[in-house]
Amino acid sequence: MPDLFAFPRDDQQKKKSTLKNIFLIDGNSFIYRAYHAIKELSNSQGLPTNAIYGFTNMLLKIIKEKAPDGILIAFDSPAPTERHRIYEEYKAQRPETPGDLIVQIPYIRNLVKALRIKTMEIEGCEADDILATLASEAAAEGIEVFIVTGDKDMLQILNDKVKIYDPMKNRVISKDDVIKRFGIPPERIPEMMALTGDTIDNIPGVKGIGEKIASELLQNHSLEELLENPEVIEKKRIRDLIKNNIETIRMSLDLARIRSDIPIELDYEECRTKEPDWDELLEIFRSLEFGSLVKMIPPRSMDVPVRVINNLEDIRSFKKRVEESIVINSYLVNPVQHEPVGIGLGSISEDVWFLYSGSNNHDKKEHTIETIISELRDIFESSDIAKISHDIKKEYIILKRHGINMKGMVYDTMIASYLLNPNKSSHSLNETTLDYLYFRKRDIDDLTSNKRTIYDIDRDDLMDIARTDIAVIKKLKKELFMRLKSEGLFDIYRDIEMPLIDVLASMELTGIKVDIKKLHELSKQLQRQLIELQRMIYDLAQEEFNINSPQQLSRILFEKLGLKPRKKTKTGYSTEVKVLEELSMEHELPSLILQWRTLTKLKSTYIDALPRLINRRTGRIHTTFNQAVTSTGRLSSSDPNLQNIPIRGELGRLIRAAFVADEGYYLLSADYSQIELRILAHLSGDQGLIDAFKRGEDIHTRTASELFGVSERDVTAEMRRVAKTVNFGIVYGISAYGLSESIGTSVEEAQSYIERYFNTHEGVRHYIERIIEMAKKHGYVKTLFGRKRAIPELNAASVHQRNLGERLAMNTPVQGTAADIIKLAMISIHRRIRERNLKSRLILQVHDELLLEVKENELDEIKDIVKEEMEGVIRLDVPLTVEIGFGKDWAEAHN
Repeated sequence: MPDLFAFPRDDQQKKKSTLKNIFLIDGNSFIYRAYHAIKELSNSQGLPTNAIYGFTNMLLKIIKEKAPDGILIAFDSPAPTERHRIYEEYKAQRPETPGDLIVQIPYIRNLVKALRIKTMEIEGCEADDILATLASEAAAEGIEVFIVTGDKDMLQILNDKVKIYDPMKNRVISKDDVIKRFGIPPERIPEMMALTGDTIDNIPGVKGIGEKIASELLQNHSLEELLENPEVIEKKRIRDLIKNNIETIRMSLDLARIRSDIPIELDYEECRTKEPDWDELLEIFRSLEFGSLVKMIPPRSMDVPVRVINNLEDIRSFKKRVEESIVINSYLVNPVQHEPVGIGLGSISEDVWFLYSGSNNHDKKEHTIETIISELRDIFESSDIAKISHDIKKEYIILKRHGINMKGMVYDTMIASYLLNPNKSSHSLNETTLDYLYFRKRDIDDLTSNKRTIYDIDRDDLMDIARTDIAVIKKLKKELFMRLKSEGLFDIYRDIEMPLIDVLASMELTGIKVDIKKLHELSKQLQRQLIELQRMIYDLAQEEFNINSPQQLSRILFEKLGLKPRKKTKTGYSTEVKVLEELSMEHELPSLILQWRTLTKLKSTYIDALPRLINRRTGRIHTTFNQAVTSTGRLSSSDPNLQNIPIRGELGRLIRAAFVADEGYYLLSADYSQIELRILAHLSGDQGLIDAFKRGEDIHTRTASELFGVSERDVTAEMRRVAKTVNFGIVYGISAYGLSESIGTSVEEAQSYIERYFNTHEGVRHYIERIIEMAKKHGYVKTLFGRKRAIPELNAASVHQRNLGERLAMNTPVQGTAADIIKLAMISIHRRIRERNLKSRLILQVHDELLLEVKENELDEIKDIVKEEMEGVIRLDVPLTVEIGFGKDWAEAHN
């Protein structure tokens, strides 16, 4: 049981014990507050989850921080109440429950049930009346009561044993707090509401009498005295208001009074906080994709036999059991730099075998990692034995470091999970096990922290994790690959993703060389620029301040310089990029701030950070390529993220110039030219685009000619810039507003450009309409190669989300097909280089560009291979063209 939550075990409960305290929760109030506190949260299937998530968090906060003896949640009855009979307009002004909230309520009910929290709903009664009655009875039994609500009308039931707790403000309100604020005791709050009314419940009260006046009146007289003898009121206006509204006031009093005499039979032991139904709770959290909340579920292990590998005889005994497949999972921080601290192995039998190489290893000399891997070489190099793992790239890298190239069919359950649901943010073994096996297993993260790494984990703990991991990987392999085949996704796994693993492992192991001297010089150069920028900023501001502080910058811009604020945030006026760009039209300072931010980020993120990432053993940077992250199928990279290195501008060129070729090598850059527009031409069948690409025309110049109604030779650089933005914007479903922001024109003019484009390229218009309609019908879109992506946003209640869904439906087939094409090209180039035993190697993939480190005497041969494979990877209705350059550094090669 994790310490984070104070749930008692069932076996720790004492029968018929008296509760010391109880938290009585207004369920409807709780739900609405949660709904409005979080906006537009949904899972990957498009189900709104903001209210469920907020409700759950507030409930768990109470359980965690307050450790209540008892909890009960009361809900309003949908049937009319006595108050509706008194006043037909009672609560009439309330809007209908939003559709995206209605669909969440059953999940909230199920969640409360899984938490085994007592609930109560009585026909014809409001939750307030139920809570007031229970509070009164519980207090009479000596139980301390906390009403969990944000409603003011509940203040009337407070006394020495009954308080209100507001979890959103983490505040307890007592009887004394009510007296201090209103000057009257809690039981007289209905009298105040009879005068002031209540807009939330549509209690009329008296228009013109507010809280302050009502408080003054009631501190000197009871409400009945005021109604019976209005003459005691000094101010004529108030006196007349009372005289003219006596019946309304009496009715409002009846509406405001909460009943505490509802006939309820309840054994308060039924409300005692219980241990949740963990399996049911896990299933709810899993289906809703509440990853952060899943961690509260106690992790478990699978009870499978495990054998420790102590010597070579043990590993040879394991080998005899390997027939058709081997399951492997390694435990380490970085496969390029470190050896595994442990390895789990499995075969067709149930048994798991475990090798530990940590500090308390009993037989290091005989079974080092190197010895064991060498002993298993024939299995890993066998084409007849399948290899099964989760994120098997790490095993590829470990084996390559020991001179072994894995062969045979590979089943990677991480990649399978990714292909089945690319919208999911995580495909870790823990998450995938939750998704498909409904099992919360023990995980490395449960045993590590900032101070405790994987290398500090005890052997028995790691062995327990390994046996469970191997067991679940076996189960996942069966489940996920059956689904891949039924979903028609196995081919894209076998033909693209599986062979790509070997390519990426080789690229990560090779790394890229960085010239530290160039980076140090660039750092000094940027520091000088930053110092000069700082001086100019201070001069314009006429004072020194913290440029990185939004609050201080806001004060300078909007108070001292008097610029007009564009947007307000919780902490003040916004100084985000878009705001500063707009303000730059009015004053020089915002422009300098933008320059400062750009240089500061580049300096800290790349120029100063890259030298620290150089591997001491290889002298190179080894980025990690992520194969299961983006929803479109594109690769990403991390540690460092080389995808975000700036391409354009002098600074981008200088940073790229620091990536250099090894001695005796060149860097070769091969970049697909306008690949997404070419794919759009093919998918849409738009004859104008197809003809333009076939003739080798400058597509942006041609579009500019069409948009501006001029000949191509009269197209200016500015016209071409606008046309280029339109061309690529169409692919991404850009709106008129978005286009106007990008090109600096009015929304109307931007809309006219979009309409002119579609009038000229009707094939593109029809394609977009067709793909959106197909996405709505089937719930997903596909790339040319069959990669799928679900678009749940198309069914969202929010117009904003539905518009996003349409943009995703338009763009995903284009961007995803581009991703598939470049992956296939990487596989082919890697294979050709290996077949010819060349020294050259692929080292980076960034957007539509491949970067190779090429042996000087292999340059012409590699140029031919790269051009042939990249341009011939697929036959489209338009040619694929590749721009190739080479040089001693990336900037030179790219140019």
